[in-house]
Amino acid sequence: MMKKLFTLLFLSIILKTFANGGPIDGSVFYKTGDIVLMKYADIKLIKENLKIKLDGDYSLVTVNYILENKSSYKKGITYGFPIELLANSHWGEEGEDFLIDIKFSMNENALPLKSQTDLSEFKSEVKDFKENEVSVKRRWYVVEFSIEKEEIIQLAVSYKVKNSFIDWATSKSFFENYDERKFIYDFTPAHKWGNGSVESMNIEVDASKIIAHGGKVNVKGLSLSKNKGIYNLTKNNFDLKNALPLYISYENKSEKFSEYVLKHKIPEKHIKKVKVSSKLKGDYGKENLFDTNFNTAWAEGKKGAGIGEKIEIEFDNYNLAAICLINGYSKNAEVFKKNNRLKKIKVKIDYVDYYDKEKTKVINKEFTFEDKKYEQINSRNFYHLSAIIGDYGEAIFKMRKITITILEVYRGTTYNDTCISELFLLGYK
Repeated sequence: MMKKLFTLLFLSIILKTFANGGPIDGSVFYKTGDIVLMKYADIKLIKENLKIKLDGDYSLVTVNYILENKSSYKKGITYGFPIELLANSHWGEEGEDFLIDIKFSMNENALPLKSQTDLSEFKSEVKDFKENEVSVKRRWYVVEFSIEKEEIIQLAVSYKVKNSFIDWATSKSFFENYDERKFIYDFTPAHKWGNGSVESMNIEVDASKIIAHGGKVNVKGLSLSKNKGIYNLTKNNFDLKNALPLYISYENKSEKFSEYVLKHKIPEKHIKKVKVSSKLKGDYGKENLFDTNFNTAWAEGKKGAGIGEKIEIEFDNYNLAAICLINGYSKNAEVFKKNNRLKKIKVKIDYVDYYDKEKTKVINKEFTFEDKKYEQINSRNFYHLSAIIGDYGEAIFKMRKITITILEVYRGTTYNDTCISELFLLGYK
């Protein structure tokens, strides 16, 4: 009787935050793959449908297998689904975060899971992304079922896995550094089914959500066609033994950055007063600076390019950690191009003296902007047009007042009005 049927190599480590900088989140998930069978030439793999959907830091994997028992007697099968973790990682319940909602079914009937742990340390059969050997420990999820003689069944496996990455933060910056996300799918374990091939293989990688949120995706190994963020491969008599793994890597920095900024916005109730030196006639007022609506903007109303115009913001001594803004009028490419954009500003910060709360200290700093090419943005994807004009790391200030003064602009093609779509003031109590 077969002892192992499903191989998943999954390395996970719980990563802690360090005061002076270090990893803040991550997963060193390594590889997942097809079911593996101890040589059963008369159990044939007729069809495999593999779907991988990239969603934030996770991959949602669904695999459907059509199996046929070609023999003249009933076959009892036990197969295991292993999770591999780094041998020097935190071993225990925390590791469950990296593999979520594992389900197995046969002919749409759920199969019960049993689990057991192998605490011995050994070298993984698969090297890491840098071709290094990895020491791991393993936990098995075990399932049992049987196939009647000449019976055809559908075996389904689904799970959600946290892809491989390590995000970092340091005390020098309020912002996080986002690593590339990686996922590997290996087909070779299933080559012991029948003659080592599958009659019909269908693969779909859905990266549309990552791309829609400004991410960049790279799929290699197998040659897949691409259409609007969906990668596909359909092939008959697919050779499992010699198939290259499916390598997926992507960066979702824009989505992570956007989520982080919105999470740390200073609540408007802590902003005592906002004053602008002028505004253009129409719906271009100061309220547009804080509405998280990228179809609106504050536009100065001074004759000329707005040199010397100011934004003043008063606080109730709230902790300021960073300032960033969306430069220009980001409604669409045409509007963005027609209006002026900031080229250079002065930022003046009035903050509470750490040693004497009655005193006010002042920081003056000038900031020069890159004139970025327009890209459509939304609340999940505004990294490209954002500019960080203040990043104070752990040197957080109890703020009294911020003054932003326009010094130079990039001229628009049509209008001589300088616009800012959004101003993000970040911090915490």
